[in-house]
Amino acid sequence: MQLLAGKSIAMTGGGGGLGRCYGLAMAKAGASIAVADIDMAAARATVDAITHAGGRAIAVHTDVTQAAAIDELLDRTEAAWGPLDVLVNIAGTFPRRALVDMAEAQWDAVITLNLKSVYLGARAAIRRMLPRGRGVVLSTASGTGIRGQPKGSAYAASKAGIIGFTRAVSLELKDTGVRINCFGPGATDTPLWRVGKTEEEIKRLLAAGFVYQPDEFSNVVVFLASDYSAPLNGEFISRDLHR
Repeated sequence: MQLLAGKSIAMTGGGGGLGRCYGLAMAKAGASIAVADIDMAAARATVDAITHAGGRAIAVHTDVTQAAAIDELLDRTEAAWGPLDVLVNIAGTFPRRALVDMAEAQWDAVITLNLKSVYLGARAAIRRMLPRGRGVVLSTASGTGIRGQPKGSAYAASKAGIIGFTRAVSLELKDTGVRINCFGPGATDTPLWRVGKTEEEIKRLLAAGFVYQPDEFSNVVVFLASDYSAPLNGEFISRDLHR
């Protein structure tokens, strides 16, 4: 059974490690995907992986910090695949920097890419979904937003913001048929996770079992994007063993 058969999905950050795995899983579940990324080579690589597996996807160059770019992404998604059913917000960054060493511009860049993009994407998607009485917005949050992490204050603040934003917006969507949830896949072995770590540290964390592979959470994302998750609204679904 294909849980996402016929679904039209836009996914930001689709060229990254998580985006590629989640996009491939959603396409295998029957969805048609618009893969958005500021790096078109990465977006096209995800599209190639999806089409090679028999799925349907297009690549869309998108700066998720710009409202007009988000609107263009959703316009192109609907032109290709029909009315938007699901928006998946994955785009993000995690520079490791102690607070006392962090420039104001770097703080602003993290909050803009990680949190403002979710606001812009959710607002644009929900405006289209409400008149139809259906739709799902999913965003990648993190357990770091709850427990914190050294040299991760901006990232933690942005992810905590996504959790709070999701819960607040879900109250506005009550009884509309439109839902919003977020998820934390836990520490995942992607290029972003490896930034700033030594090879020894990477080996130690992988051996300890605190770090997952990108495709391990894919089925959860498929479920959350599907109609089978209809009872869930405003939830933060987290798997986070790393302390």
